[in-house]
Amino acid sequence: MTFSPRFQYLPLAVFGLLVYLAALVFTFPAERAYAHWQASEQANKAFALSGITGSVWSGRASIALIQGQQLKDVEWTLHPSSLLFGQVGLSWRFQLPESEGGYAQAEAAFGLDGSVKLEQLEARLPAAWVAVVAKAAVVRPSGNVSANLKQLTWNGQSLSSAEGRVAWHGAGVNIFKPVALGDLALSLETVDETVKGIVSDGGGPLSLDGLLTLTPEGKYTFNGSLAARNSPDLEAALRSMGRTGSDGRIKLKRAGSLASLGLR
Repeated sequence: MTFSPRFQYLPLAVFGLLVYLAALVFTFPAERAYAHWQASEQANKAFALSGITGSVWSGRASIALIQGQQLKDVEWTLHPSSLLFGQVGLSWRFQLPESEGGYAQAEAAFGLDGSVKLEQLEARLPAAWVAVVAKAAVVRPSGNVSANLKQLTWNGQSLSSAEGRVAWHGAGVNIFKPVALGDLALSLETVDETVKGIVSDGGGPLSLDGLLTLTPEGKYTFNGSLAARNSPDLEAALRSMGRTGSDGRIKLKRAGSLASLGLR
């Protein structure tokens, strides 16, 4: 294919324009982009950033607020190649104030269909902080939650795949009075498109074992048992969860949908 002298430089001009537009987008100041978003109807008022530097492509916020909880040193880097697959991919990381301690980081991809995929998720956060963000602060948990997940995918209505481990160290709740639970863990894997989670304890006041299953349709089942170890307060609290069997353990069987739990 040949071009007339008048248009022989057109392909080069178009390529140059595309490069310019790409550079304009990737170097667009993050602070200006955030200001435009805050002024839009899509802005989430429960989320706020300050001390923003860098670009939309790669930036940082010195302070962030989510559900009234403060984060610091929030960093992100966008992965433009993910747009070819209809996703917005980015790497992110944040820390908590020194008075609370904790951090989280991951590779994330957000789909246009509402799906979210996380890879190499690492986190260690106060349980009380997690409860506030998850709107479950009424149980007043204590201890710290750690997560080491190779991958986790939310398909828009359910957890469709997961692999890794989540642990609650020094677990405790304080609904009517403080009750210590010990260390608890959830190990996740995906088998035949069903997420399976093995629940276990670390030998503390609460003896717990069980199997949690989640289907791609958002249905869940849990079968397990629990008992107290040398903890009269915990033993009294567990009586409300069921009748103790001949083996001294309370059997738990639960089933339903994530939508009924407000997680859809």
